[in-house]
Order: sequence, then structure tokens, then C-alpha cells
Amino acid sequence: MSSGKALKLMTFNVRHDHHEHSPTSPFAEPPVRDEPFSKSSFEEEQPWSIRKWKIMDTILIYSPDEPVYHQIQDLEALLNDEYEWVGAGRNDGDKEGEYTAVFYKREVVTVDSWKTIWLSEEPDTPGSKSWDAKHPRTTTQVTFIRNSDETKFTVFNAHMDHKGREAREESSRLILERAREANELGPVFLLGDLNSTETDPAYLILTGSKYQESKGKNDTLANLEALNEACASAFTNRTGIPTSTKEGSITLPTHRVIRPGQILANLQRQKELEQQRKEMYFLDTQYELITRIDSKGMEGLSGPYGYRDTFTSFGSGDEFKRAPIRIDFIMALDTPHLDLKVLYVAVLSNQFDDGLIISDHRPVIANVAW
Repeated sequence: MSSGKALKLMTFNVRHDHHEHSPTSPFAEPPVRDEPFSKSSFEEEQPWSIRKWKIMDTILIYSPDEPVYHQIQDLEALLNDEYEWVGAGRNDGDKEGEYTAVFYKREVVTVDSWKTIWLSEEPDTPGSKSWDAKHPRTTTQVTFIRNSDETKFTVFNAHMDHKGREAREESSRLILERAREANELGPVFLLGDLNSTETDPAYLILTGSKYQESKGKNDTLANLEALNEACASAFTNRTGIPTSTKEGSITLPTHRVIRPGQILANLQRQKELEQQRKEMYFLDTQYELITRIDSKGMEGLSGPYGYRDTFTSFGSGDEFKRAPIRIDFIMALDTPHLDLKVLYVAVLSNQFDDGLIISDHRPVIANVAW
């Protein structure tokens, strides 16, 4: 989260530390690699004591989905006094089990209140699990006060079950219910590893099935011609210089003309949006991004930046069979009073040319304003 009107949000599942060569203590001694410049020295999953350094480097504002307590202690120490965190272990509500911790920058925001919610039929009971879930699962609900203007907003950081389809569906309903309640305090954001693709019922429940026909709609490579036309038109209108974007065509300075049919269509669309907002579902920031097409070539990215998928695995095992897929999201609850502007969305790398895979998930970041 950055200062001012815009907030920078990140979700990054850092993978819980259960590597066979990982001591479960903070600042554990990392195993020595005889050839640190050989990619083969860092293939597949590596211990947390190796991965944590580049995870630390990746963090700006952070909401890790899967760390256990010694990982939290490491991150807390490595991030110094600039960041604080809230969260609890999923097994006992204290230190046992994975966390859906939320790290935040203390100079930007202050915690007003927070709690851990178990994604079960007993959401206030530590360690509880329901339906067909394999593990207890949690979401951390945090209401923040933005220091620059004292406005409140709420973040839900969630990690849904990777096996139980019914558990993910019911977890989505529970989160949606709690998010609608939290909306009374201000904007509401949902971050996390939902273990759900865009066709999974859990995602459809959270978004009200809004994006069923939207996959890839604002992808840069799917919109090259429209991007070129929009930016050429903006350049021509700004400078008065005609441009040619393709053979046999010239773009001339224009004035915006609104036709009666367009006015009626805009009014109908506005009514539809108002109806959707009454029901309050989540907006997927990837699809709400303001691109150069949306801004008529004036501002914004060409499309979501970086990778399309968020889960990669470590390159082997059962998890490798379902990768790559998009299951990590940043969302915002759509409400009548929220004028959300998604300034950028990016899926960053989890592996560089040294061969180390810092996590089996890629970090996802969004810059939002309202």
C-alpha cells in the first residue's frame, strides 16, 4: 500500500515451510551449495532458509498466504520496523499451523481491528473445518485506517482449500457475507490464494458470474489493433498531426459525438450496474484495470502486466500436473459508493535466471484508488 489516494496491494503465497531439510526455527542455517551459479543447484523446491531472501526482496506491501510461525518471525525481522503484521495459526488460533497473515506499512495505515475467521460452519472456532475440506482454512479480516485522510477500509486475506470444492463454495459465501457487513465501514478488498480458477464455482459466487465471458478481454496481445488505434487517435487529437495506423487509413483530429442511441445504451448499462451493486459482489481487479483502450489512449497500461497465470508449482509432483493456472486474486467489493480505479495489475516472476523458484506461486500486485 502506498501513500496518498492510491493503495498498493499484494498477495503472495510464499509456500509453507515443510521441506525435509528445513529446521523449523527462525534464521535457520541455510544449506550450502557448492556451485551457487549453477541452475541445477536450485532446481525444484528449496528450503525456506534459501527462498526467504528473494521473497523479502519482492515484498513491498505483503499479505503472505501460507507461512508458519518461524517464517513469520523471519519476515518480521527482515522487514525491520517498517512493517507490522497481524494473523494467527489456523490450527489453534495462536502459533500452530499456517497463517493468512497480513503485513502492512505502519507509516501508511493503522490497524483499527482484526480477527481470524475459520472457513467452516464454526467460523469463530480455532482449528475448525467443514464440508469436504482437507485442512482447516482461514481468512484474516483487518480494518485499516489510512493515515493520510483517516478513511477506513477492510482487507480479507484468504486461503481456500485445495481439495474441497464444496468447501471453497461455502467459504466464498461466508467471505461474501462478512465482506458485505464490513462494507458499512468503507471499501472492502479480498486478497489471496483461492485455489479456484475463473470457471470454479467459488470464483463465480464471489464475482456474481460477472466475468464468464471476459477471459482475456483486456490482454495486451488480444487487443493490439484497438490499442494502436486508441493511442494514435489520442496523439492526433493532442497534437493535430494526422497519423496512419494501417495501410489506406488516416486518423484525423476529432470531436466526441454522442448519439441518442448511445445515450440510451449508456443509461441501460448504468441501471444494470446499479442493480449489480445492490447485490454487492467482488470485482476482479484484472478485469477492472483501466487500460489505454478504456482511457482513449490517454493513460494506463496496455493490459495486465507480466504473467497470465499465478500458480506454477515447483516443477514436479502432483501439483505440477495442474499448473500453470490463475488462482491468486486481488478483488474489491462493488458497492454504490465505491468509484474504484485500478491503475495497474501485475503478476510478477517467482523465478529468475539463477534457477531458484522462490515460491510455487507468483506474487500478484495491484494499485487501486477510490
